[in-house]
Parts: sequence; C-alpha cells; structure tokens
Amino acid sequence: MGITGVYYEEHKNLEDILEGNVQPPTLDIDKTWSLIVDMFPDIPLVPVGEQYKVDSQATEYGSFYLPADKVAEIAAQIPELKQPENLTKRIDFEKWKNIPEMDIEQLDERAMIMLAFPMQSDETYEELVDGYLLPHLESVFELFEKAFANQSGLVFMIM
Repeated sequence: MGITGVYYEEHKNLEDILEGNVQPPTLDIDKTWSLIVDMFPDIPLVPVGEQYKVDSQATEYGSFYLPADKVAEIAAQIPELKQPENLTKRIDFEKWKNIPEMDIEQLDERAMIMLAFPMQSDETYEELVDGYLLPHLESVFELFEKAFANQSGLVFMIM
C-alpha cells in the first residue's frame, strides 16, 4: 500500500518528475505525511488537496504540485510555525490515539489519512512525535526554505 511521502524540488523539470525520470526524491518523510496533513489543515505543507493534484506516471497513489509562488507563501510562515508553542497547539494526541478505534464510516477525509500512520502497541505518541514526527517536520520546513531560496516549486508524491 502506498503510504510513504516524498518531495521533489521542481525547477523547470516538472514533466521529468511527473514521468518518474528524476530519482532519488529530494526528501522522503516516510509515513509522517499523514500526521503533518492533520497538524496543518490550513497550510499545505503536505499538499494532498484536490486543488494541488496533478497527473503523474511516477505513482498511482497521488502526485501534488505547489508552484514556486505557493512555496514562497508557505516558506514565509515557517519561522512562526516552527515555534515550539505553535507546534504543540497543533499536536492532537487524543485524536491520534483514538483514530484506530473509531468507526471507519464516521471518519472524515483527514482522519482517514491518519490510518496510514502506524502505531506500535508498545510505543506512545509522545515518543513517536519527538523521535519520529518532529525530525521529519523539521526537514519539511528546511525543504520549503531551500525551495523558496532557489525559487523552486515542490512536487509531493505518495508512494
């Protein structure tokens, strides 16, 4: 099942990326993409909305494109987003813990995406967030800042 998320920095090579001719990806965020979607429903750090969807031969699970101007808009927000108190407000442990037990027919689209994130029975979300999610999220922030500096777009794919 396609649940790993990868980014490609796009600078006049969108067609090559979408055809699967660019490897390796610029950044692999593994399965954290589903948590990041839930944390930032208002900011497309992981742009899985229909408005960003593009056709691609590289994956059957979904490809999404943020043009350079949208990357710049998001990058401008990153210094504030990175503040620990702002991140803490976006982490919803209780919701995340209860997703697997919820009736699948009652889950909204964002909650359905959360099912892609595996939790081991001997792990706590706190451990997963500190040791797994936050390092990947920091890499996403750095990627947006780098892409902005390079005046590049970003392609996100679920593999």
